[in-house]
Amino acid sequence: MKSSLIYIISITFYILTLISGGCKGNADTSYLTNDTVMPDSVMSDTIEFEEEKEPEKPVLTTTEEILEFINNSPDKERYNAGIIPQMAKDVPEYAGKLLNNEEDGFLIVDKNTMKCYRYDRFGVEQERVGIACAKPYGSKHKYRDNRTPEGYFTIEGIYNSTEWLYTDDDGNTSEVKGQFGPRFMRLKTPVSSQIGIHGTVAPWSIGGRRSHGCIRMLNENILRFAEICKAGWPVIVSPGPRDMKVNEEEGYDIPSVAVIPGRPRCKPGKASMTVEESPEKKSNESSDSVSTNDEKDAAKHSEESPDVKNSEKSEIPVESTKGSEAENGEESIDEIFR
Repeated sequence: MKSSLIYIISITFYILTLISGGCKGNADTSYLTNDTVMPDSVMSDTIEFEEEKEPEKPVLTTTEEILEFINNSPDKERYNAGIIPQMAKDVPEYAGKLLNNEEDGFLIVDKNTMKCYRYDRFGVEQERVGIACAKPYGSKHKYRDNRTPEGYFTIEGIYNSTEWLYTDDDGNTSEVKGQFGPRFMRLKTPVSSQIGIHGTVAPWSIGGRRSHGCIRMLNENILRFAEICKAGWPVIVSPGPRDMKVNEEEGYDIPSVAVIPGRPRCKPGKASMTVEESPEKKSNESSDSVSTNDEKDAAKHSEESPDVKNSEKSEIPVESTKGSEAENGEESIDEIFR
């Protein structure tokens, strides 16, 4: 009898021990607070730590805010040596964006002086080169208007365009390679993915209103710019006086910018002060117009095929070898310009 009682008590104790252990395994943890220290194995499965983010730069939108920022900046002298302080007075929207620019520099394509200016990130000019832009005046607003878009854009990609061919809007492709020069810097614009800064097989066209929407420069210059500029660089295309007059008549207000500190920007129908060139930079670059003699000289050249010289259609690069890849190895030309 006594041994049976001990046996029953032992069994009962064993059962209670099992029950107690099971409860511990399913214990309610709702009492835990944020101060509770959990085991590393649990924390690693349930908690993710966010990396600390650098505070975003304030978006400056007014002239007063921008000038105050510059005056309080440790780079005040560098900013004041460039064009951003004047741009803050003329076009504060552009100046504010440039202050938030993380790239090493930016470009201004000026239809007034027919040049492309390269600046460091503080707005100090590094170099200027001649360009050619679209024949029609005013900013691009729609497909096939053959204009060069104006405003604040960025470089979306830089590509090797040596083998590209020209195809017009009707699908006619020229057999002449290299019409876009050795490099093509595509601009990210809201109106077209087919506009860019590129080289040319017609160096005599630089300085005139010749293209079908793109911005041309000499091949030696586009090669250098393609090495310096990167995707993400800001590009401001500033209208000339006749462009501004057309824009105004069509109900658009696209501001021009001054390209030289202390020089006034151009206004509709009125050019700004002429930008003086050093002797080594002077060439056949013209102002915001194309001379009759220049057009006659252009007709004598055979570097560019007739359909390119006479066409009013937009510039659409295509691949000469189907399936080849762009310089960045990610997109084919068909994918980029479709």
